Amino acid sequence: MKVIIILIVLVSFVVCFITCTSQNGSDNDVRGSAYAGSAACVKCHKDIIEDYAHTGHFKTSSKTDFEAIKKIITAINDTVHFPGNQFVLLEVADDKASQCYFLNGNIDEQENMDISFGSGEKAMTFGYWKDDKLFQLPLTYLSELKRWTNSPGFTENYPSFSRQIIGRCMECHSSYALVQTHVGQRIGQQSEEKIYPRTIVYGIDCERCHGPAAQHVAFQTEHPEEKTAKFITRIGSLSRQQQIGLCATCHSGDPAKLKSIFAFLPGDTLSNYYLYYPGAATNPDAHGMQLQSLMQSQCYIQSNNLTCMSCHDPHKNESNMQSVFIQRCMSCHQNSNHATTMLTAKNNCITCHMPLMASKSLNFNNSADRNNIAYKLHTHRIAIYPETDTIK
Repeated sequence: MKVIIILIVLVSFVVCFITCTSQNGSDNDVRGSAYAGSAACVKCHKDIIEDYAHTGHFKTSSKTDFEAIKKIITAINDTVHFPGNQFVLLEVADDKASQCYFLNGNIDEQENMDISFGSGEKAMTFGYWKDDKLFQLPLTYLSELKRWTNSPGFTENYPSFSRQIIGRCMECHSSYALVQTHVGQRIGQQSEEKIYPRTIVYGIDCERCHGPAAQHVAFQTEHPEEKTAKFITRIGSLSRQQQIGLCATCHSGDPAKLKSIFAFLPGDTLSNYYLYYPGAATNPDAHGMQLQSLMQSQCYIQSNNLTCMSCHDPHKNESNMQSVFIQRCMSCHQNSNHATTMLTAKNNCITCHMPLMASKSLNFNNSADRNNIAYKLHTHRIAIYPETDTIK
């Protein structure tokens, strides 16, 4: 009888252990059982995953890489000054990087750089956690200029540690985060929004664009001989509108939102999530409104199948690879005498027809120096620009 009881207890323990680990183990995706997690993609798509890990999409958010930030801080040794004997110093110690605010020579506030936003191609900004709330730190790193400056939109008069990073930011800078809004119980009490750190799926992962993959992984694992992908969205199978709608969830500015775009799946209709028409902007900003810009281009208007992926390979890091983009231009313009003449003269399509433009919504000031630093990006409105006539 004792042996039987011991066996029953052991069996119960094993069953409980298996159940608990299956529900809470590292293989489970916080988005639900329909999701497999990017690690599951490696077995069949190792080369693609390795390439994608170097892209801006993948690196658009992450836990701060201490060693990488340490190299930047120690190499530049930058201090950003504000009026009235105020400055912010960058520090590295005990495997933590932090931003320290000094007032009249005394430290007034210090917060760790817990999260990084931005791929680092142009800039990186940082956030710190406080009671399940995420706040933006006062200094941003500008990669091209190799300098630290006041974070975009922050006041020039003092370094602010109080700007909260909300769930809307996470919707384009991560693949998922559990966000809950707590409504104030008393009249005049403000609502509070909390982001739960352990639920964040950093960067834009495979399933953010291709949809939930658990069923796909299970099927392909059981049927390795099947070479046609099942139960996963191939972007090329979507209509043109569905393809650009998928990119536009994050590349069409910040319009009025109907519901969280974390719920957006490839093939969904964008108007179910945003209260706007994507092509409505008459003068779209170069930052974040790439779809509206593209839709005003003759390349787009005169084509039936031009999409974002006609020019961009989302799986590869193509930053600063102008020759690659020129070749994609030439795939449609190979019969153009103008295009071939310009290439012979070592000019390029991008500089003239997609020139760098300063963002109207995003700029940096250098604190005490009071100098605005323009944030420039290539416009996606492919056109003839009068200011480039001299180049031609």
